[in-house]
Amino acid sequence: MMKQKNVGLQLAMNFIPLFGVIFFNWSIFALIYTYWLETLGITFFNSIMILTAQNSPEKPPHIRKALLYLLFHAGILIFYMIFIITFIGLMVAEKQEGTGFVNYLAFIDRSFRFTILGMFTVQLFALINNYFLSGLYKTFKPDAYYMVFNVRSVMIHLVIILGFFAFNYMSKTTNTRYGIIAFALVFVLIKSIADFVITRFSKNEITGDLDINQI
Repeated sequence: MMKQKNVGLQLAMNFIPLFGVIFFNWSIFALIYTYWLETLGITFFNSIMILTAQNSPEKPPHIRKALLYLLFHAGILIFYMIFIITFIGLMVAEKQEGTGFVNYLAFIDRSFRFTILGMFTVQLFALINNYFLSGLYKTFKPDAYYMVFNVRSVMIHLVIILGFFAFNYMSKTTNTRYGIIAFALVFVLIKSIADFVITRFSKNEITGDLDINQI
């Protein structure tokens, strides 16, 4: 039952960027940056789970494992951030309608700022309620976290490739506004499928925003 609730909450949150595009004129950069920040939050909270996991021959806190995990995935995220700013921010987003990408990067846009704050609040609530208060930290295995290739890494590439096909087609046949909406629809569809796969084949009991395979 907990898994189903977490899946429903995660799928509902996936539509928030689409609403941002439709009602607040978000750009493609805002969509990808939202996903990057979500992954950053998951990385941080997963490191807390590694730190406190008790299903291990070693007694917690697992400082070394948590730190290695955090540094490794933070390095990957920094690489992606350089790509997002250089390619999507400087080359694409500035040519679109609406606010420049810097307003999202610096959290100047109010709707974007509140969305990200809400997203991190939900992740924190999931950590406290579904991990600590439920007692799952007692059966959680920290060693299962060390993965290089995973669903989220594949998903971001699919979103960029398929999303830009949809964006270019709709931009040429209609206008840039509908092109961005088409990109957002591809983003929501692929991310929802990825979240379902992650939850369906998760090795740990806790699922939803905080899951080993999501980084």
